[in-house]
Amino acid sequence: MQRPVLILIVLCVLPLFSACSILSPPALRFETDGAQEELLRLTQLNHEVTTFKGIGSVTTTEDGETRRFRLAWAGDAPNLLRLEIMAAATPVESIAYDGTRLRLRSHMGSHKPYAKKVEDPSLASATGIPLSLSEIHALLSGKIMVGPFESARLHSLPEEGARALVLRLDRRHTKTIDIDSRGLPTRTSLSKGGDEVYDLHLSPTADPDGTNRFRTITLTTAKGVKATIRIDRAFVNPVVDRTMFTLETPQ
Repeated sequence: MQRPVLILIVLCVLPLFSACSILSPPALRFETDGAQEELLRLTQLNHEVTTFKGIGSVTTTEDGETRRFRLAWAGDAPNLLRLEIMAAATPVESIAYDGTRLRLRSHMGSHKPYAKKVEDPSLASATGIPLSLSEIHALLSGKIMVGPFESARLHSLPEEGARALVLRLDRRHTKTIDIDSRGLPTRTSLSKGGDEVYDLHLSPTADPDGTNRFRTITLTTAKGVKATIRIDRAFVNPVVDRTMFTLETPQ
């Protein structure tokens, strides 16, 4: 499989930073005033959006080499996702996740059809880009995934009305979400042991009906990989045939 295509796939299917325990989880700590309210606003962003479709492009840069692809996608709740990757209008790769099984199909013969039953689809070993399917699903639907955390604090940013929500995920991981004066997320970053793992810049826009969408999503990692998704057209709550998430042809 070509490296740039693999990078794009990884943007969609890397694992969540989460942990499970048979013990009761500790109580969440909100260390500053307003942190809990800000968190609630973020989790309610585009809460009415359940299905979505869109078209756009992705540009990836790694080791000084830049590649560009066209991109089409569709999603359904909770984490069903379909991606079509194209080069010069020629299909390159189809990716589908139906909530249970990940499927990949190459249209260029670069690999055999792939299907695997997985709860958290992961190709982390391929590039190490720390995004999850849930995160990219949320971003393409105009949302932001908060994920599990232990504590939260809120502080002001230099820009008027802007603030940052800092989430401590565990002993080593911290996620920071920057929010503008409109209450829309513009940046999220993840650090591990004080060192940045990735930086994600967003360009939000509010439609007349109040629905949020991101015009661009730009990810930069500490390993020097950069990927930018440009959203040209987005459709909210369209009719979606769930067979598309299995790579099967509708009857």
